[in-house]
Amino acid sequence: MRSGPAKDALAYAKWVKEDHRFAGVLVQISPVSNGHAFPRLRLRYKPSLVQLEGGISHLPLLEPSIRAIPLTPSQWRNRLEALNKVNDCSNGDLNGNCILLDVRNGYEWDVGHFQGAPRPDVDCFRSTSFGLSDSMVSESDPLAAIDKEKTDVLMYCTGGIRCDVYSAILRGRGFKRLYTLMGGISHYLKSEGSAGWVGNLFVFDARLALPPPVFKPEVKTEASKTQAFLDNSFAKCYICGSKVSELRHRNCANLDCNLLFLCCMACVNQSRGCCCLKCTSAARLRPVLPGHQRYQKWHHYREVELERR
Repeated sequence: MRSGPAKDALAYAKWVKEDHRFAGVLVQISPVSNGHAFPRLRLRYKPSLVQLEGGISHLPLLEPSIRAIPLTPSQWRNRLEALNKVNDCSNGDLNGNCILLDVRNGYEWDVGHFQGAPRPDVDCFRSTSFGLSDSMVSESDPLAAIDKEKTDVLMYCTGGIRCDVYSAILRGRGFKRLYTLMGGISHYLKSEGSAGWVGNLFVFDARLALPPPVFKPEVKTEASKTQAFLDNSFAKCYICGSKVSELRHRNCANLDCNLLFLCCMACVNQSRGCCCLKCTSAARLRPVLPGHQRYQKWHHYREVELERR
Protein backbone atom coordinates (compact mmCIF):
# COMPACT_ATOMS: atom_id res chain seq x y z
CA MET A 1 0.00 0.00 0.00
CA ARG A 2 1.09 3.58 -0.63
CA SER A 3 -0.39 7.04 -0.35
CA GLY A 4 0.35 10.13 -2.38
CA PRO A 5 -1.13 12.62 -4.86
CA ALA A 6 -3.86 11.06 -7.00
CA LYS A 7 -2.02 11.56 -10.28
CA ASP A 8 1.11 9.91 -8.87
CA ALA A 9 -0.86 6.97 -7.48
CA LEU A 10 -2.58 6.44 -10.83
CA ALA A 11 0.73 6.71 -12.69
CA TYR A 12 2.27 4.12 -10.37
CA ALA A 13 -0.68 1.76 -10.88
CA LYS A 14 -0.39 2.16 -14.65
CA TRP A 15 3.34 1.43 -14.51
CA VAL A 16 2.76 -1.76 -12.49
CA LYS A 17 0.04 -3.05 -14.83
CA GLU A 18 2.24 -2.49 -17.89
CA ASP A 19 4.22 -5.51 -16.71
CA HIS A 20 2.38 -8.53 -18.18
CA ARG A 21 2.80 -10.42 -14.90
CA PHE A 22 0.60 -7.88 -13.12
CA ALA A 23 -1.74 -6.93 -15.97
CA GLY A 24 -4.70 -8.61 -14.28
CA VAL A 25 -4.10 -7.12 -10.83
CA LEU A 26 -7.07 -5.20 -9.42
CA VAL A 27 -5.72 -1.83 -8.26
CA GLN A 28 -7.99 -0.05 -5.79
CA ILE A 29 -7.68 3.65 -5.00
CA SER A 30 -9.53 5.64 -2.34
CA PRO A 31 -9.11 9.29 -1.30
CA VAL A 32 -7.58 10.65 1.90
CA SER A 33 -9.14 13.83 3.27
CA ASN A 34 -6.18 14.96 5.38
CA GLY A 35 -2.50 14.18 4.81
CA HIS A 36 -1.04 10.74 4.13
CA ALA A 37 -2.78 7.53 5.13
CA PHE A 38 0.65 5.88 4.90
CA PRO A 39 3.19 8.64 5.69
CA ARG A 40 6.23 6.36 5.62
CA LEU A 41 7.33 3.83 3.03
CA ARG A 42 8.32 0.55 4.67
CA LEU A 43 9.57 -2.49 2.80
CA ARG A 44 9.57 -5.70 4.81
CA TYR A 45 9.80 -9.34 3.86
CA LYS A 46 6.92 -11.39 5.22
CA PRO A 47 6.56 -15.10 4.48
CA SER A 48 2.79 -14.70 4.01
CA LEU A 49 0.32 -11.90 3.41
CA VAL A 50 -2.01 -13.14 6.13
CA GLN A 51 -1.30 -15.01 9.34
CA LEU A 52 -3.15 -18.17 10.36
CA GLU A 53 -2.50 -20.82 12.97
CA GLY A 54 -0.40 -23.51 11.31
CA GLY A 55 0.73 -21.21 8.50
CA ILE A 56 -0.43 -21.09 4.89
CA SER A 57 2.65 -22.26 2.96
CA HIS A 58 1.11 -25.72 2.53
CA LEU A 59 -2.06 -24.37 0.89
CA PRO A 60 -2.37 -24.57 -2.93
CA LEU A 61 -3.36 -20.89 -3.17
CA LEU A 62 -2.27 -20.58 -6.81
CA GLU A 63 -4.85 -23.17 -7.87
CA PRO A 64 -8.08 -21.32 -8.84
CA SER A 65 -10.11 -24.51 -8.42
CA ILE A 66 -9.12 -24.68 -4.75
CA ARG A 67 -10.16 -21.14 -3.90
CA ALA A 68 -13.75 -19.93 -3.69
CA ILE A 69 -15.51 -19.02 -6.94
CA PRO A 70 -15.29 -15.22 -7.33
CA LEU A 71 -18.51 -13.28 -7.85
CA THR A 72 -18.41 -9.82 -9.42
CA PRO A 73 -19.94 -7.01 -7.34
CA SER A 74 -23.09 -7.08 -9.50
CA GLN A 75 -23.40 -10.87 -9.14
CA TRP A 76 -22.92 -10.56 -5.38
CA ARG A 77 -25.60 -7.88 -5.19
CA ASN A 78 -28.01 -10.04 -7.19
CA ARG A 79 -27.41 -12.97 -4.83
CA LEU A 80 -28.01 -10.79 -1.78
CA GLU A 81 -31.17 -9.22 -3.18
CA ALA A 82 -32.62 -12.56 -4.25
CA LEU A 83 -31.87 -14.15 -0.91
CA ASN A 84 -33.14 -11.21 1.11
CA LYS A 85 -36.53 -11.61 -0.55
CA VAL A 86 -36.76 -15.12 0.85
CA ASN A 87 -35.87 -14.39 4.47
CA ASP A 88 -35.01 -11.45 6.70
CA CYS A 89 -31.35 -12.60 6.89
CA SER A 90 -31.27 -11.95 10.63
CA ASN A 91 -29.00 -14.88 11.40
CA GLY A 92 -26.82 -15.16 8.32
CA ASP A 93 -28.80 -18.22 7.17
CA LEU A 94 -30.37 -16.62 4.12
CA ASN A 95 -32.51 -19.42 2.73
CA GLY A 96 -31.61 -22.61 4.52
CA ASN A 97 -29.04 -23.54 1.86
CA CYS A 98 -26.91 -20.43 2.00
CA ILE A 99 -24.61 -18.92 4.64
CA LEU A 100 -23.30 -15.35 4.55
CA LEU A 101 -19.85 -15.45 6.15
CA ASP A 102 -17.89 -12.37 7.24
CA VAL A 103 -14.23 -13.44 7.22
CA ARG A 104 -12.98 -10.42 9.17
CA ASN A 105 -12.51 -9.52 12.83
CA GLY A 106 -15.44 -8.71 15.06
CA TYR A 107 -14.38 -5.09 15.51
CA GLU A 108 -14.45 -4.62 11.73
CA TRP A 109 -18.04 -5.88 11.63
CA ASP A 110 -18.90 -3.42 14.40
CA VAL A 111 -18.60 -0.41 12.10
CA GLY A 112 -20.06 -1.98 8.97
CA HIS A 113 -21.16 -5.24 7.34
CA PHE A 114 -23.50 -6.76 4.79
CA GLN A 115 -27.04 -6.98 6.09
CA GLY A 116 -27.68 -10.45 7.45
CA ALA A 117 -24.06 -11.40 8.15
CA PRO A 118 -23.59 -12.52 11.77
CA ARG A 119 -20.82 -10.89 13.78
CA PRO A 120 -17.66 -13.04 13.63
CA ASP A 121 -16.47 -14.11 17.07
CA VAL A 122 -12.87 -13.34 16.09
CA ASP A 123 -10.44 -10.76 17.51
CA CYS A 124 -7.55 -11.67 15.23
CA PHE A 125 -7.77 -13.36 11.82
CA ARG A 126 -4.95 -15.67 12.85
CA SER A 127 -7.33 -17.48 15.24
CA THR A 128 -10.22 -17.90 12.75
CA SER A 129 -11.62 -21.42 13.02
CA PHE A 130 -14.95 -21.40 11.17
CA GLY A 131 -15.83 -24.85 9.84
CA LEU A 132 -12.72 -26.55 11.18
CA SER A 133 -14.39 -28.78 13.79
CA ASP A 134 -16.14 -31.94 12.62
CA SER A 135 -17.60 -32.79 16.01
CA MET A 136 -18.11 -29.67 18.13
CA VAL A 137 -21.17 -27.52 17.36
CA SER A 138 -20.71 -23.92 18.47
CA GLU A 139 -23.05 -20.94 18.27
CA SER A 140 -20.03 -18.81 17.36
CA ASP A 141 -19.34 -20.94 14.27
CA PRO A 142 -21.87 -20.25 11.48
CA LEU A 143 -20.49 -23.20 9.49
CA ALA A 144 -21.02 -25.76 12.24
CA ALA A 145 -23.36 -28.64 11.37
CA ILE A 146 -24.23 -27.36 7.87
CA ASP A 147 -24.39 -29.58 4.78
CA LYS A 148 -20.96 -29.06 3.24
CA GLU A 149 -22.03 -30.31 -0.18
CA LYS A 150 -25.35 -28.49 -0.57
CA THR A 151 -24.87 -25.19 1.28
CA ASP A 152 -23.65 -22.11 -0.57
CA VAL A 153 -21.11 -20.22 1.55
CA LEU A 154 -20.87 -16.56 0.48
CA MET A 155 -17.61 -15.24 1.93
CA TYR A 156 -16.45 -11.64 2.06
CA CYS A 157 -13.67 -9.52 3.54
CA THR A 158 -12.17 -6.05 2.93
CA GLY A 159 -10.10 -6.73 -0.19
CA GLY A 160 -10.56 -10.44 -0.90
CA ILE A 161 -7.19 -11.81 0.26
CA ARG A 162 -8.41 -13.35 3.50
CA CYS A 163 -11.24 -15.07 1.62
CA ASP A 164 -8.83 -16.54 -0.94
CA VAL A 165 -6.74 -18.03 1.85
CA TYR A 166 -9.55 -19.24 4.07
CA SER A 167 -11.60 -20.69 1.22
CA ALA A 168 -8.64 -22.94 0.38
CA ILE A 169 -8.75 -24.21 3.95
CA LEU A 170 -12.50 -24.81 3.81
CA ARG A 171 -12.15 -26.59 0.47
CA GLY A 172 -9.76 -28.98 2.14
CA ARG A 173 -12.35 -29.56 4.87
CA GLY A 174 -14.94 -30.71 2.35
CA PHE A 175 -16.92 -27.54 1.63
CA LYS A 176 -17.99 -27.73 -2.02
CA ARG A 177 -20.01 -24.56 -2.72
CA LEU A 178 -17.74 -21.67 -1.82
CA TYR A 179 -18.16 -18.18 -3.28
CA THR A 180 -16.27 -14.98 -2.58
CA LEU A 181 -16.78 -11.30 -3.35
CA MET A 182 -14.26 -10.38 -6.05
CA GLY A 183 -12.08 -7.49 -4.87
CA GLY A 184 -13.75 -7.50 -1.47
CA ILE A 185 -16.01 -4.91 0.13
CA SER A 186 -14.04 -1.92 -1.14
CA HIS A 187 -14.50 -3.04 -4.76
CA TYR A 188 -18.20 -3.67 -4.13
CA LEU A 189 -18.80 -0.22 -2.63
CA LYS A 190 -17.05 1.39 -5.57
CA SER A 191 -19.11 -0.60 -8.09
CA GLU A 192 -22.53 -0.97 -6.44
CA GLY A 193 -22.59 1.67 -3.72
CA SER A 194 -24.10 0.80 -0.35
CA ALA A 195 -26.83 -1.57 -1.59
CA GLY A 196 -27.14 -4.30 1.05
CA TRP A 197 -24.36 -2.73 3.12
CA VAL A 198 -24.85 -1.30 6.62
CA GLY A 199 -22.50 1.32 8.10
CA ASN A 200 -18.89 2.15 7.19
CA LEU A 201 -15.89 0.11 6.09
CA PHE A 202 -13.12 -0.43 8.64
CA VAL A 203 -9.62 0.16 7.22
CA PHE A 204 -6.22 -0.54 8.77
CA ASP A 205 -4.75 2.94 8.50
CA ALA A 206 -5.11 6.44 9.95
CA ARG A 207 -8.54 6.90 8.35
CA LEU A 208 -9.99 4.18 10.64
CA ALA A 209 -13.29 3.82 8.75
CA LEU A 210 -14.66 5.03 5.42
CA PRO A 211 -18.32 5.75 4.57
CA PRO A 212 -19.65 4.31 1.26
CA PRO A 213 -19.75 7.73 -0.52
CA VAL A 214 -15.93 7.78 -0.39
CA PHE A 215 -15.99 4.91 -2.89
CA LYS A 216 -19.04 5.99 -4.93
CA PRO A 217 -19.75 9.68 -4.17
CA GLU A 218 -22.93 9.98 -6.24
CA VAL A 219 -24.73 7.29 -4.25
CA LYS A 220 -26.84 8.42 -1.29
CA THR A 221 -26.53 6.25 1.82
CA GLU A 222 -29.37 7.43 4.03
CA ALA A 223 -31.02 4.00 3.86
CA SER A 224 -27.79 2.38 5.00
CA LYS A 225 -27.46 4.80 7.92
CA THR A 226 -31.08 4.30 8.92
CA GLN A 227 -30.68 0.53 8.89
CA ALA A 228 -27.54 0.82 11.02
CA PHE A 229 -29.37 2.69 13.74
CA LEU A 230 -32.44 0.46 13.60
CA ASP A 231 -30.30 -2.60 14.30
CA ASN A 232 -30.22 -2.95 18.09
CA SER A 233 -27.07 -5.10 18.01
CA PHE A 234 -25.07 -2.64 15.97
CA ALA A 235 -23.17 0.62 16.51
CA LYS A 236 -23.21 0.49 20.32
CA CYS A 237 -20.90 2.16 22.81
CA TYR A 238 -18.55 -0.42 24.35
CA ILE A 239 -18.94 1.12 27.81
CA CYS A 240 -22.58 2.14 28.24
CA GLY A 241 -24.30 0.37 25.35
CA SER A 242 -25.91 3.48 23.89
CA LYS A 243 -25.86 4.25 20.17
CA VAL A 244 -22.73 5.97 18.89
CA SER A 245 -23.04 8.95 16.56
CA GLU A 246 -19.97 8.12 14.48
CA LEU A 247 -18.93 4.68 13.28
CA ARG A 248 -15.21 4.98 14.01
CA HIS A 249 -13.13 3.24 16.64
CA ARG A 250 -10.69 4.75 19.09
CA ASN A 251 -7.85 3.08 20.98
CA CYS A 252 -7.89 2.87 24.76
CA ALA A 253 -5.73 5.65 26.24
CA ASN A 254 -3.94 3.03 28.34
CA LEU A 255 -0.98 2.13 26.14
CA ASP A 256 -0.69 -1.34 27.66
CA CYS A 257 -4.33 -2.08 26.80
CA ASN A 258 -4.76 -0.23 23.49
CA LEU A 259 -8.15 -1.88 22.91
CA LEU A 260 -9.91 -0.79 19.75
CA PHE A 261 -13.49 0.07 20.68
CA LEU A 262 -16.55 2.15 19.79
CA CYS A 263 -17.43 4.81 22.35
CA CYS A 264 -19.91 7.66 22.75
CA MET A 265 -18.47 11.09 23.59
CA ALA A 266 -20.03 11.10 27.06
CA CYS A 267 -18.11 7.95 27.99
CA VAL A 268 -14.94 9.21 26.28
CA ASN A 269 -14.94 12.26 28.54
CA GLN A 270 -15.96 10.37 31.66
CA SER A 271 -13.43 7.56 31.23
CA ARG A 272 -10.65 9.85 29.91
CA GLY A 273 -10.44 7.92 26.66
CA CYS A 274 -10.11 4.56 28.39
CA CYS A 275 -12.18 1.44 27.81
CA CYS A 276 -12.78 0.69 31.50
CA LEU A 277 -12.29 2.08 35.01
CA LYS A 278 -9.17 -0.02 35.63
CA CYS A 279 -7.38 1.50 32.63
CA THR A 280 -7.91 5.06 33.91
CA SER A 281 -5.28 4.46 36.62
CA ALA A 282 -2.71 2.81 34.34
CA ALA A 283 0.95 3.85 34.51
CA ARG A 284 1.31 4.66 30.82
CA LEU A 285 -1.79 6.75 30.20
CA ARG A 286 -2.00 8.78 27.02
CA PRO A 287 -4.09 11.98 26.66
CA VAL A 288 -7.67 11.89 25.43
CA LEU A 289 -7.70 12.41 21.68
CA PRO A 290 -10.08 15.18 20.56
CA GLY A 291 -11.46 13.07 17.73
CA HIS A 292 -11.13 9.70 16.07
CA GLN A 293 -7.39 9.63 15.47
CA ARG A 294 -4.45 7.31 15.81
CA TYR A 295 -2.15 7.75 18.80
CA GLN A 296 1.48 8.63 18.18
CA LYS A 297 4.39 6.66 19.60
CA TRP A 298 4.65 6.61 23.41
CA HIS A 299 7.87 8.64 23.51
CA HIS A 300 5.97 11.63 22.07
CA TYR A 301 3.60 11.77 25.06
CA ARG A 302 6.36 10.95 27.54
CA GLU A 303 8.47 13.87 26.31
CA VAL A 304 5.51 16.25 26.52
CA GLU A 305 4.87 15.13 30.10
CA LEU A 306 8.53 15.64 31.04
CA GLU A 307 8.47 19.15 29.56
CA ARG A 308 5.44 20.02 31.69
CA ARG A 309 7.31 19.00 34.81
